Amino acid sequence: MADSIIQLYEDYKKRLMDVDSMEHDLLNMDNKTAWIERFRKKSEIIREHYRVTEEELGKFIRPILDGTDEMDIEKAGQFYLGAFDYFMNVMSDQMLESQIFVKLWDFFHQQGNEYYERACRSAFSDSPFLNFEGELQELGKEQADWVSGYVGQIAHLRELHQQDGQFDHDIMLIIKTVEREYEMEGEKFEPNMNRLFSCFNKMLRIRKDKASFSEETWNTLVQMLGRMGKDVLFRAALLWEQLDEAKKQEIGPAFPLAFLEELTKPMEERNLQSYVGYAVYAYRTQQLTAEEAFLLARGYWKSVKKRLDFTKPEWRQQTEDSLLYLFRYVAPFLLQIISEFSCADAKKQQYKAELLYEIRTYIETIPQECACKEYLDQTLYHILYDLIPYIDNESMALELIDTMTINRQLATLIHTVMTARLCEIVLEPMIHKHPELFCEVLGVTDAQEVIKRKEEVHHMLYYAARVHDIGKILIANIVNTQIRQLTDMEYSYIRLHSKWSYEILGRNEKLSAYAEIALGHHKSFDGKYGYPAFFDNTKSRYRILIDILTLCDCLDAGTDKLGRNYVPGKGFEEMLAEFESEKGKRYRPELVELLQTDKQLAKELTEVTGEAARTELYYKIYRQYR
Repeated sequence: MADSIIQLYEDYKKRLMDVDSMEHDLLNMDNKTAWIERFRKKSEIIREHYRVTEEELGKFIRPILDGTDEMDIEKAGQFYLGAFDYFMNVMSDQMLESQIFVKLWDFFHQQGNEYYERACRSAFSDSPFLNFEGELQELGKEQADWVSGYVGQIAHLRELHQQDGQFDHDIMLIIKTVEREYEMEGEKFEPNMNRLFSCFNKMLRIRKDKASFSEETWNTLVQMLGRMGKDVLFRAALLWEQLDEAKKQEIGPAFPLAFLEELTKPMEERNLQSYVGYAVYAYRTQQLTAEEAFLLARGYWKSVKKRLDFTKPEWRQQTEDSLLYLFRYVAPFLLQIISEFSCADAKKQQYKAELLYEIRTYIETIPQECACKEYLDQTLYHILYDLIPYIDNESMALELIDTMTINRQLATLIHTVMTARLCEIVLEPMIHKHPELFCEVLGVTDAQEVIKRKEEVHHMLYYAARVHDIGKILIANIVNTQIRQLTDMEYSYIRLHSKWSYEILGRNEKLSAYAEIALGHHKSFDGKYGYPAFFDNTKSRYRILIDILTLCDCLDAGTDKLGRNYVPGKGFEEMLAEFESEKGKRYRPELVELLQTDKQLAKELTEVTGEAARTELYYKIYRQYR
């Protein structure tokens, strides 16, 4: 069984590589006819890929997960070995991995097998999906806490493993789980320094039992402590305001000492965290001006050449001193302090533009198909989340969003461009027929004033549509697998994408006007269903724009016969019938009636959503953006 699981996912990976190869061909084709044929072929490969995968999963994995096939100790052992060997090395489907290890830890718990229960809980807590918010993340933290709780029970573990020789394996499991617990906190958008220090202290407690460990385990622990020590100091600098005065006094002297130590090394051997951490600390404590801190950190930035091999799972553990690490942790600090420079605003904008160009250029080189995809999705989203507040130029912010979307979800970029175009088409007659509906958007009471300022409304709706799905890059792998039936857990994450879009857009002054529109595009017109539950779209000043985006979003998705691999595309008339059946519930009545009565509008929408126009648009976007 273990071999069967491994072979299944080797085949799975090969088919994904075939899709990726097809994508590469598409991005480099100049002949439109050949491009269309290859695009269709790509869709066929995707459908076949998921059909075969589901068929194979149905043979021996799904029955165990859903409880229709009873598990015994031998089957559980084989299941564990196959899943662990594959997922911990290839990591292609972390959501399925999580479900498997949840099932296994419950089984081993019922069997009273402490070691394998702990191993499954530890493996579960290592899933990149746990970076996301929601009950799965909380469950992951709970399991990591449970495993790391054995830090003080080394004597018990030694006794437990007197016969089976698993002591070293068990200790290594706990050490890696504490490290993962540290990572999980550090990967949050607003990490808690107390939890980070707590994890570091757990490692120090383990170190006290040196005599109990093999040399290999001891060396691993020392290496992890060294990495964690530098990282916790670096994060303390970035999160300086979180620290109480006692902690600041305690760790403050460590920054200059670590910095001076780095200065004794050649530039190419200096540690990013110690070097840049000092620049951040000295700026936070007003020992360096913004310009001085910038030059110090930027000087090291220029020396970093490390590139990550995203085709190998190891890249996830090798980000330190890489460009990706710089962009995630150092770039937000640099963008923040540029605003405090004494130079002219034009020069400040130049500094920002240069930094953002470097980031975008690097992201464009990251392959769409890579190991640990969910972790990369989360990392890139985190970069966007941290950078976006400091970009005070709308076009720069939109360029960064486009770069992120293209890299993780080109199909989402195509969808947002198409939806924005449909919004433009629908808005024009709507604003002339019902200008009163747009008064609140502009904060006016006169319908004639709305007509005069309709360009403002056009701009707002168009760009809201262009960025409304940016939250999907955080779950690109789930979005890409929608040809099959989503699990309840996967769908729960899909439902968070509008909230994530809202959070990103709301962090930028220039984009914040689009945030609420993006947040509500999956709520029904009557406000009774849809998501997120906490948002009342019926009370939003942008309600009419939300209603237009909702309809156009559904119109594009429903009529797409090229880019969506999981639902057969429909014609405009079929969609119009759906709009009519949901009029007053999911869709605004005035919009549905406009589509029914305005023949010119219906004709234009039919053409734009038709296969010929859609093919032209898709080809243009592929050529333009890649």
